[in-house]
Amino acid sequence: MTVSRLVVSIVVHRSPLKELERALSCLRVAGEKLVRAGKAAALSVVVVDNDSGPGYRQALRDLLARLERRGVRCRLVCSPVNEGYGRGHNLVAAGEEDFRLILNPDVFLEPDSLVRGMAFLQRHPRVGLLVPRVVGVQGGPEYLCKRYPTVVVLLLRGFAPGWVRDLFPGYLERYEMRDLDWERPRFDLELVSGCCMLMRGRVWRETGGFSPDYFLYFEDFDLSLRAARKTLLAYAPDFRITHLGGGAGRKGWRHRFWFIRSAWRFFNRHGWKWY
Repeated sequence: MTVSRLVVSIVVHRSPLKELERALSCLRVAGEKLVRAGKAAALSVVVVDNDSGPGYRQALRDLLARLERRGVRCRLVCSPVNEGYGRGHNLVAAGEEDFRLILNPDVFLEPDSLVRGMAFLQRHPRVGLLVPRVVGVQGGPEYLCKRYPTVVVLLLRGFAPGWVRDLFPGYLERYEMRDLDWERPRFDLELVSGCCMLMRGRVWRETGGFSPDYFLYFEDFDLSLRAARKTLLAYAPDFRITHLGGGAGRKGWRHRFWFIRSAWRFFNRHGWKWY
């Protein structure tokens, strides 16, 4: 099977341009390998700028122009207002693409990652959303597949100091599904992170993409639950990325506010679980 079209969307809002440059360079290498392997006939990359301001936007245009001279071709979509992470991805209209890759600007694909991800989906036609093995900035694994969250576990992960979190290691590890074997594929996922999601185009279209009700945080959990009603969510250990990341509690009061507001909306929509 040859995939006719893969659309990649990346949303930025004053995101560090050095990280974005590295992410796009890694994407170019992975995309070229994908095309050469016959897994895609075309790769379309769209960068959405969520109202980062004229100075940043000009620097972004300059960066994309430099990358284009090096063979990295991207289309830039400029939003006049910042309506959030999910709505930014939704600005890349759902067309007839066979696959959609949701990618954060601080995610670096390994050279063979797209080939391996596409091959996995080819072998497992019932899987409609695939997530990768994630390595953090320190080289250790990140556990971005989750069990359904509780209010207590979110408070611990997002806002508690380290010494408090250390009092509940088993509780947090269960939420992050560390009790499972991540050296093999998994087909029993409920919630996945939005930093890197490879989806079949039909699943993206049938779900309508991200809900506009979330400005930041929990839009990926919401999409996961809605997608899981239509398809299987899976994890492939040989589909690999590096993710810089960072929790809401380490990003200032605005991120804490968005986190709490989105958590409230998520629980109201999908059900409260306290502990």
